[in-house]
Amino acid sequence: AVKKEPVVKAEPADNDEPIRATASSIPAIDKLRRFCFIGSIDAPVYTIPTLDVIVESNHAALQDLCGQVSESELVECLASVLGSGPNAEHLPRADEPLLILAVFLSTHGDIKQRKIVRNKFADLVADERELLLFVQLVKRLQKVLDRKTPFNRTVRKAVLGWYGKQSLDKLLHLWSVGDAARWSTHRDLLHRCHFQDEDFQPEIMAALKLLSSSPSELSKWPSFLSPLVSCRPIIEGVVRLRLLHDSHEALPIVKKLALSWEHVPFHLLHDPGLSKFLLPRMSYDQMLQSWTRLSRRHRHVRPLEEQLKDEKRLKAGNVVPVRLLLEDMRVRKPKRVVSYLINQRFGYASFLHSVYERSFGLNKALGRRLHITLNLEQCYMGKNLTGHCRSLKYVDALVALAFGYFRSDSKVTVQFWHDRSGQLKTLPWTKEMTLAEATACCENQKVLKIKQTLTDILDRALEDDKNTYDVFLVLVPGAGRGNPGNSSKKLAALLDEYREKRSSNAKFIMVTLRQHHGSMRYGVERNENLLELCSLDEHTPRLINAFARRKFY
Repeated sequence: AVKKEPVVKAEPADNDEPIRATASSIPAIDKLRRFCFIGSIDAPVYTIPTLDVIVESNHAALQDLCGQVSESELVECLASVLGSGPNAEHLPRADEPLLILAVFLSTHGDIKQRKIVRNKFADLVADERELLLFVQLVKRLQKVLDRKTPFNRTVRKAVLGWYGKQSLDKLLHLWSVGDAARWSTHRDLLHRCHFQDEDFQPEIMAALKLLSSSPSELSKWPSFLSPLVSCRPIIEGVVRLRLLHDSHEALPIVKKLALSWEHVPFHLLHDPGLSKFLLPRMSYDQMLQSWTRLSRRHRHVRPLEEQLKDEKRLKAGNVVPVRLLLEDMRVRKPKRVVSYLINQRFGYASFLHSVYERSFGLNKALGRRLHITLNLEQCYMGKNLTGHCRSLKYVDALVALAFGYFRSDSKVTVQFWHDRSGQLKTLPWTKEMTLAEATACCENQKVLKIKQTLTDILDRALEDDKNTYDVFLVLVPGAGRGNPGNSSKKLAALLDEYREKRSSNAKFIMVTLRQHHGSMRYGVERNENLLELCSLDEHTPRLINAFARRKFY
């Protein structure tokens, strides 16, 4: 029998004791939980991942960890972060937990344990997007393992079980929304799983055939749709909408069937009347996700501008400034001369930047006592980030993160290294400042050369009897400077002392804005309460918040 790691709770509440590891090793379930959030098993370092690299680099280690936990532990861990789980809102993306699920169902040796997890598959995989992503991960894993089939029998049964456990209403909704071209993906998947051999109820089988058929075929109302005759008006309306070429004919259909924007193909949204009718019914997140395509589809972007500028909707959407900055960066980035000229003509980029400027202070607070430390050396202030954010200035990324927390949270201290002594000085930001004023304040410090030593932050915090902090957030180009032995050992020891004397739940988070790999060697034998986030992406604030709230170690 395989020796199991100690069982720990999958979802520690905010007022619970922090996750503890033994002196000799960290429980396997904690390593899996951390992988769900940052895609790393042994080091507390988040680097912007790609799908192929994640599968190739981690499948063997994940297979080993899955063999060390029970099926109930694994299901509890995944259920807490997928779907409507208690930690789902803190999870950056579903790729990593779905990869764990793919590895377990594809490689685990115990057939009974695989069956138990397989029976929970429909509860873990919340929607169509996650299902198709899971299948993509399984196919990649099978290729890496040099297997001839795209997935094994367990995965096939899990996928069929997912389709079979969906209600008729959900399957019809699934078919009616989103990209109409998805039917071929479902057809391929269902046929590979031999769905016609399954004993589905007649209306469920009809819905699956509906899901995997082209709009042109459905327009003739084939005989297999007979069990769905009660839904015929809506099905025919959606099919007609997908086959439309004249966008002016879409609005009457949408109004008659009470359809939402999700049912409408994107090529029809350039109609001003249709977009004006649908945009107020979209959530802020949906508008932001569709912003680039919507702005390209039609020149009449005023309804979209008005909705995105609405501060009530911005606040309700809980959109962090960093996300808007990155969206603005993507729109501004001139991949082609033509797109650049279009942006200049219609002012798309400048408009989105104005939304970004007014977003500070509108998102939800972290609710922790923060100490933020900045590197404001002039040699970096004029430089850009590297990699996928190379068109973004270092100072803009730094201000987006730091000023975002400063404006949204009530207890925030912002300091910076101001000279070679390594001393910290308080940055004179105020809550009334605009983004431009906050940026100018950083630039006006005229910092020439500093001694950037991370341990000095904790040394001074231990000496400060007036203030206590729960989160130390450090924004620097790279965290390797001034680090003794290029190791986390001394930093972790100081943080242990601070947690013992001042704040038992204190965390130390480094954002290395111009780096794409870890800055030091981290201890693998215990939880050091350290986290390093490399570069910047839309997940950075969410990971900071999740780590500060002890959702992973």
